[in-house]
Amino acid sequence: MNKKLIALAVAGVVSAYGTAANAVEVSGFANIKYTITNDSAQKPNYNSKEDKFAVDGEIDVISTVGAITTRVDIDLNLTGPGSDSGTLEQAMFAWDLDAVTLIGGVFNNPIGYEAEDAPDITFNAHGAVYTVLDSQTKRDGDNITGVAVAGALGPVTLTGAFLNDLQDVNEENSIALIANYSPIAGLDLELGFATQAGNTGLGDTAGLNTSVGDITNFNVVYTGVKNLTVGLDYLMGDVLLDSAYDFWAGYYFGGGFSANVRLSEVEYSSSDVMALNTALTTTVVSDALKGVGLPVGDSETTTLNLTYKVSKNLKTALEFSNTDVNPTTSDDLVTLKLLATF
Repeated sequence: MNKKLIALAVAGVVSAYGTAANAVEVSGFANIKYTITNDSAQKPNYNSKEDKFAVDGEIDVISTVGAITTRVDIDLNLTGPGSDSGTLEQAMFAWDLDAVTLIGGVFNNPIGYEAEDAPDITFNAHGAVYTVLDSQTKRDGDNITGVAVAGALGPVTLTGAFLNDLQDVNEENSIALIANYSPIAGLDLELGFATQAGNTGLGDTAGLNTSVGDITNFNVVYTGVKNLTVGLDYLMGDVLLDSAYDFWAGYYFGGGFSANVRLSEVEYSSSDVMALNTALTTTVVSDALKGVGLPVGDSETTTLNLTYKVSKNLKTALEFSNTDVNPTTSDDLVTLKLLATF
């Protein structure tokens, strides 16, 4: 169910989407998350955010006619702000031209390893790299708008994209380039780069530009040992952000049980942060940086995830995470997730 652009390009339009020619497929999921404890949300009232359910879902419609596949994904927000409403996640086409695949519309960001939807990620919550990338894209869910072309050049799959500026802060366009290579069985490498308008407006409250500038991403995943997965996702920015990374490992024990651990860190540029914080109030910066939060110090998170697959289309996961924002804050988060797919 992985909807990353690269997965589509490598596998081919029809096989990646899992539909036969001239067929229509409807799929989706329901994601129920129960927050057992959340230290960050509890402050200053230590009983304000405990024992809360969050529910979201998605309906995906895919149609293949000849060489062209069309996909529309609708996100359903059932709890929290903007609840009981639907938003458009993807609206795209993929045209199989044999040598290359042409993709156009609104689609998932090809930069970075982690996908958007709950069935496509290992943990209950996204990692540091996805969170930073989501803060840089105007559309929710780290989605982008434009066109892309993907094709094989020998053993390497190359993708080039011409996009709206990631943050849509001005009339400039973004250009993305991605290379995928699997030198041996079980080892997948990806190098990605995307341009965007730089943060020339540090302190400009009218423009409120929080762009980290051009971004470079490298990720590697190794599955060469039976039941074991090890991966690293590493991101660098030009301004505000020095780097962000996720390093994870997972092991499947059999019988539906697996365990996963992840180490994440976001490191900010102190000089750029000082310039931004000098010019903007705390409230404005917090609102602007969305999922990343205030760049007041490095953020480190350790996550342990225990998963049990109840049946083919239902799994549950218990997750513990601790986040340290240097030098003063340490918060624990414990969640239980039930994920059903169709």
